[in-house]
Parts: sequence; C-alpha cells; structure tokens
Amino acid sequence: MFDCFLAQMLVLVLIFFCSARIFFLKNERIDSFAVFSPAALIISVLNFFCFDFSVPSVAVFLVALLVFFTNFRSILRLYAGLIVDHYGVVFIIFSIISLLLTLALGTLLVVLRPVKYSPSDFEIIRTQKTLTGTTQNLRIRESFLKGERFSGNLYIYEPIVKDDINREIYAENPVLIFSPGLRATVKNYEPYLMILAQKGFKVMAADFYTKDLYLLSKDSDSALSKYIIESKTFKRFTVLCNDIANHEKIAALIEEEKPFATKKYSALTKLALEIFGDDTKCFYIVDGVDFESIYTVIDQFNTEPYSNAKGFFSMNRVEEYKTSGYGFIEQTDVPLARLMGIERENKFFIPRYVANKTIEEIKK
Repeated sequence: MFDCFLAQMLVLVLIFFCSARIFFLKNERIDSFAVFSPAALIISVLNFFCFDFSVPSVAVFLVALLVFFTNFRSILRLYAGLIVDHYGVVFIIFSIISLLLTLALGTLLVVLRPVKYSPSDFEIIRTQKTLTGTTQNLRIRESFLKGERFSGNLYIYEPIVKDDINREIYAENPVLIFSPGLRATVKNYEPYLMILAQKGFKVMAADFYTKDLYLLSKDSDSALSKYIIESKTFKRFTVLCNDIANHEKIAALIEEEKPFATKKYSALTKLALEIFGDDTKCFYIVDGVDFESIYTVIDQFNTEPYSNAKGFFSMNRVEEYKTSGYGFIEQTDVPLARLMGIERENKFFIPRYVANKTIEEIKK
C-alpha cells in the first residue's frame, strides 16, 4: 500500500517540475522539461495495473492527463528540436492551475497516506505466488509464458526461525488460512497477518478472481464486461463505489457471497497440503463468513482420508474491530477509513489485538 503512495507521489513530482518550469525559463532553450508530462501519464496508468484502481490513483491520473494535453504542443516542439523563447498566456494559466492542483493533491495524499510497514519490520518472510485454475483445480501458475489463466494471488507469511527451540515450537502450530470478501483484498489485512506470522504461525492468504466465484457481473451478458468488472484491477474499486452509492445492493451481494467461502477455503486447504505436507494442521480465519460455510470445510477435512482441520476464528467476534469486511483500513486505506469516521493509526493496535484474540482461540 505504501508503495502505491510512493508511485503516486512520483507522478506528482514529475508534474510539479513540468508545470513549474514557466517560472524559471530565462533564456532561449529547448524545452526538455516537457518530457515529464508523458512520463507522468504513463506511470499513472501503470499504477492502475500494479496497485489496482483507487480514488487517489484516479485523481493523480486526471491531473497527469490534464498536464499531458496542456503540454502536447511542447512535446511536439521538443521532438522537432525547436527553441522556446517564451510561453503563451493560455499555457501559463493552465500550468498554474496544474501546479495548484498538484500541490493540493500532494498535500492530501501525504495526510491520507497509508502506514508504512514491511516484512522486515515484523521479522517475517512474505512470499507471493500467482494462482491459476478454478477452485476445483487450483494450483500455482508456473510461468507467464504458458498462457495459463490468472486466477488470483497467493501470499504466504512465515516467521524467521532463529534457533532450534523456536523451530520446534513453530512446527506445532497449525497453518492459518484466510481469504477476504468482496470489499477487501489480502493487502487490507496484511498488518494482522504479518503479526500472526511474527508470533510463529505460517499464514496462507489468497485473493480469488476465478470464473466460478463471479458475483458482481452476474447481470452482465458480455464476457468482456464480466472479465473487466471481476478483474484484479477493477473489482474492489467497483464494490466500494457501489457500496457508497447503493449500500443495500452490496449488502445483498455480501450475503450471496457467503457460501463461496466453502469453495475458497476448501481450495486453499488442498493447496496448503500440497505445499506443507499431507499431515499439515489447518486453522481457518474468517471475516463475515457464515458459520455453516466454514463448518462444511472443517467437516470435509476431518473426514477420511483427511484429519487436518483444527477449527476457525471469526474476526467479527472482536468488538473492537470496527471495520469487518473491509480489513484494517486505518493502516492500509486511510481515505476509506476517514470516510467511515476512523483515524489513521500507525501503532497497529487493533491488528495486534485481533491477532492476540486469534491466538487465544487457536490455543483453546
């Protein structure tokens, strides 16, 4: 999340220098600063695919687009190698507008920036893999070159083992398995998941984008429309926009999504057994999932030939956790948190508190 903020700030820095050059052109020269405008636009577009759609990313893109069109003639002059001795009045006005928008947006982004954290802060290892297949035959994608369909991202969080004593203690812990709902991604839960790994647990978490879990696009007849709406880039953004505009509709979809938990957690359990071994003990973490769905998974993996499921913990049992379904947005999505009346919090109090409650449940 913090990497997305840095990418957005990089775009604004490029726009700032591009727009501010009207104040320091003293002599005839080639207008080389014009090249910053297409660079800023390209980076702002790439941000969508690297970090998904969000309101801050859209705002940065719109400013970059304005600056690009404002500087289009300057780019052509630069390409032709022409000398510039002065700027026109219209160009100066638009450059000042762009500069003011950049400064205002930059200030807002800094105020609403996500909390910075990394695996090293928690002394853990984070591994990310790409998934392919459906929930019936889920597997790790071996290569981008094989043309396998993208089905989601798998994240594995593991503690750094410093001595043999800790290795033996950690080996007794079950693997924790988690998948978020429509309104969040794994990244929105990452502080909590990293704290669990810091406490000695291996954690497997995944975002799914498989066809058998399509729900947002159920009323769409176009295959392309379905793909776009349900894609990694647009899915959460679409849900959150609809959640604000039509909360009842999204609430109904959340209810429809609950049975999907059986498919997701079952697929992840099978994958965990492949990765960590057939005798791996699994414990499920859920947020807003109905108990019937998760009990179905537990029954499945406690019936011959399986004996792996050890229980589950529902995060929304914790009264202090006020953002059930959205994740820990007070660290990972501060604009949304502020919209919900929750302040930015950089001490990880709630994620740590929920993690401790989770561990208490595991040890019962």
